[in-house]
Amino acid sequence: MRALLLALVVLGTACTDDTLAEDTAYRRLVDDFDSEAQCIADGNFAVCYQTLTLCSSGLVRMDLVNRPQDGEYRLHDSSIAVANFIDMHVEFDLETKASAQLPGRHAWAEIQPIVYDCR
Repeated sequence: MRALLLALVVLGTACTDDTLAEDTAYRRLVDDFDSEAQCIADGNFAVCYQTLTLCSSGLVRMDLVNRPQDGEYRLHDSSIAVANFIDMHVEFDLETKASAQLPGRHAWAEIQPIVYDCR
């Protein structure tokens, strides 16, 4: 009986996973620039991109304008990351790579960074 109960708990936990299995990062060019080349020519590469990192631990880091914000997220319907920050709530669609709370003229793209912002 005890083994059966433990198995049900383990299976139940696996079915309700509410974070991504792997650290995942997204970025997009800031609205001030038409291309990465234009941003680099401007001379300040640090402000070329906005980033959003979803960590498998449930942590999220967003940097919109060289002001990183940390928070937590949970998956909703396995395709919407619902992130909560101190001063903002963001729903990011993992399939369309878009968010109504993060409007901008450039699309978000999934990237493979050298190092993730996850702790």
